[in-house]
Amino acid sequence: MQAACLVAGVMLIMAGCSQQDNRPETRKQQQTPAVFQSSQKFAELCAACHGVRARGGVGPDLTVSRFKYGKDRASIKKSILEGRPGGMPAFGAHIKPEDAAALADYLLSL
Repeated sequence: MQAACLVAGVMLIMAGCSQQDNRPETRKQQQTPAVFQSSQKFAELCAACHGVRARGGVGPDLTVSRFKYGKDRASIKKSILEGRPGGMPAFGAHIKPEDAAALADYLLSL
């Protein structure tokens, strides 16, 4: 009898662990085509300094809000286009303003 209860208990635990997570994706997990394009642009222009996941390298960790140089799209876009003192180059000659805005949205989603 105890063995049957033990087997039944183990099976219940295993069944609970094997169920899929049906929770909706959070904002950070959702990847629209625009976010995907911006992540590719980030990889092309930014990852060499800020790391593939924007967690820092030569440049600062962009997932930490104080290093985004602004908490809004316009401030981050300006940093991308005009650069920042101390090492952040201006990318205005390499990226369209609308792409910089999309990249700012991507950074805010991190």
